Amino acid sequence: MDKTEVKKELYKSKVQAIFSHYCSGSIYYTVEISGDIFQFPIETVEYYEVADGQGELGLSSDLGTTSFYKEMKGSELNRWIGKAIDNNEFNKI
Repeated sequence: MDKTEVKKELYKSKVQAIFSHYCSGSIYYTVEISGDIFQFPIETVEYYEVADGQGELGLSSDLGTTSFYKEMKGSELNRWIGKAIDNNEFNKI
């Protein structure tokens, strides 16, 4: 499925995304689309470079003020689903 098809299906079917687990700085959700279950990550931390080439981990700026719940409309997570598809991280399980 391409990104546009997935997003259309999420809006049309009003499918729920279900929290799966947290691992190594990412939260994982699953969604059911056309009878298949897909899993995707949402990065919660990112590496920031600071002075003199030093770096540190911090909360991902991509999260903004988004609230994440155990179950939520899959369409509310389209931003991260699109990124997961682009990064080949939207995986059928």
